[in-house]
Amino acid sequence: MSTATQQQNMLRKPVLMPPGMIAKVDKIAKNRKISFAKVVREAVDAFNDETSTSDTIILEALAETMLSTTQDIIKKIETIEKRLDETHTKLGAS
Repeated sequence: MSTATQQQNMLRKPVLMPPGMIAKVDKIAKNRKISFAKVVREAVDAFNDETSTSDTIILEALAETMLSTTQDIIKKIETIEKRLDETHTKLGAS
């Protein structure tokens, strides 16, 4: 596919980036002797938005750990509340 054909099939899209990110893309483009846009296109092509099996396993383990930890914390808070109630009752009876 010729350069003219590639440009004809492409659409222009303004992109807002922080100055540091622009400088980084400019540096990559200069070092690789390619355009800013080519760096962005390659980055988008390299991005994989699908969750891998290992990611899913890790996320499920994290969720289970968070649930278990939260349940433990709730039990401890309930125990503390009960002890506080007992202490308040004893102090009120004095």
